[in-house]
Amino acid sequence: MMLKYKNIAFLLALLVLSVSCSTKNDLEAFKNAAYHLERIEAVRVNGIDLMAKKSPEDFSFSEAATLFSAFSQNTLKTTSTLALHVDLGEENQDRTMTITQLKWQLLVDDQQAASGIVQEPVELKNGLNTISVSSPVTFVEENGRADLNKLLQLATLLNQEEGKRPNVTLQIKPTIQTSVGPFELPAFINLKP
Repeated sequence: MMLKYKNIAFLLALLVLSVSCSTKNDLEAFKNAAYHLERIEAVRVNGIDLMAKKSPEDFSFSEAATLFSAFSQNTLKTTSTLALHVDLGEENQDRTMTITQLKWQLLVDDQQAASGIVQEPVELKNGLNTISVSSPVTFVEENGRADLNKLLQLATLLNQEEGKRPNVTLQIKPTIQTSVGPFELPAFINLKP
């Protein structure tokens, strides 16, 4: 009888060990992957298409009022479609990953300008991934208030000529679904443009 319990305990230990090794390998593969933002296909903030805006003059009075009101109440929400290339390396090409939560931040000239959290699950695989995400947007506060000029600067960044554009970096910090539960990567990952 005691031998039977030892065998069951041994089999359970082997099962836990194999699941842990698989989870560790999955995490390492996606932690060490190269991420490249191929293109931004669409960006809408509170329903306003920012891809069509090149300067503050391109905003109608109604659009400016909508953005200002949402900005003042801290209720900005963005919906984006991104083409994200993930290179896992040859040995990990068949792996997929479900991201259950995605923290992001946008840096302009190495200073945080905005941040948010994507709450809906996103599936990533090796190669080009086209993902649509929605997220509230929080702007960095200066002197106790968010700066409206930052909003206008960010709204027109996408269509500025490369030489005139400040250094913009998008960083992500995913929470990955593993066989033992969700796991948040310990640091932000820079998405290379």
